[in-house]
Amino acid sequence: MTTDHHGHRAERTLYGFWLSPYVSLVAHLLKEAELGFSYARVSPFTGDTMGDQHRTRNPLGKVPSLVEADGLIISESQAICRYLARRYPAAQRFYPCDDPLRCAEVDQLNDFLTFSISGPFFNWFVVGAYYPQAFRLKTEQESRIFSILSMVMIKGAVGRLVGGSRMAPFLLGAEPSLPDFHLFHILELGKTFSGMFEMPTINLLTGDAVLQKFYDSMSERPSTREILAEQVAERPLTEREIFEEFGKAHEALLKQGRVGLRAMFGHEV
Repeated sequence: MTTDHHGHRAERTLYGFWLSPYVSLVAHLLKEAELGFSYARVSPFTGDTMGDQHRTRNPLGKVPSLVEADGLIISESQAICRYLARRYPAAQRFYPCDDPLRCAEVDQLNDFLTFSISGPFFNWFVVGAYYPQAFRLKTEQESRIFSILSMVMIKGAVGRLVGGSRMAPFLLGAEPSLPDFHLFHILELGKTFSGMFEMPTINLLTGDAVLQKFYDSMSERPSTREILAEQVAERPLTEREIFEEFGKAHEALLKQGRVGLRAMFGHEV
C-alpha cells in the first residue's frame, strides 16, 4: 500500500524530481486541491527517464507522470493539471473548466507562460549553463551570447505578462489559479539555479518589486512551503547527479552533438 506525506493511503503516485518546475506545478495543484499522492523520484540526470520502466509511463521519456489508483497514466504537467480539474471538483477552483469564459482567461495565461516564458527559459539555462558545465563543453563565448539573447527575450515576455495581468497579488486577482503555480515555479527555478550555476541573470526576481510581491505571497501558502521544503531536502542529491553523474550517463548521446557543434562553431567543443 502506498501512503502520502501524512501517512494516509494515497490515491495516486507522482513521478519525477522535486527541482523540476513541472513536477512541482502538478504537486502544487494536488496539494491545494487536497488530493493525496505519493512521490517517486525519477531522475533525468542519471538516465532514469529513458529507462524501460518509466517509458511505460511516459513514452517521451519526460517528467512528470501521474499514475492513478485505477492504473490510469497521464503525462505532461499541463495535461495532468487539466485532467485533475476535469475529474475532481476540488481542483476546478484553480482551473475552472466548468466555466468557458474563466477557463479561457486561465488558458490564455498558461499558454503564454508555456510558449513564451517557460519553454524558452528552460532552454536558456540548459543551453547556457547546464549542458556546458555537465559536459565540460568549451563553449563559453557561444553560451554567453545565447544567454544574453535569451535574457532579453524572456525578461521582455515576463514584462508583458506582468503588465497585462492584475497582479493583486496574483495574476488574476486575490486568489491563485493554475498559471500562478506555473509562474512561481519558473521563478523558483531561476532563483535556485542562479546560485547553483553561478549565473545571477537567470534569477528573474532581481530588481522586480511586482514579481517579488507575487513570489512572497505564493511563498506564504502552506502548500508552497511544503514543496519548497521537499526541494531543499532533495537538492544535494540533484546537485550530485547534475555535476557528477549526468555527463557520464548521457555522454553517448552527445557524441553526434559534438560533431555538429564543432562544425557550427569552428572549434573543438
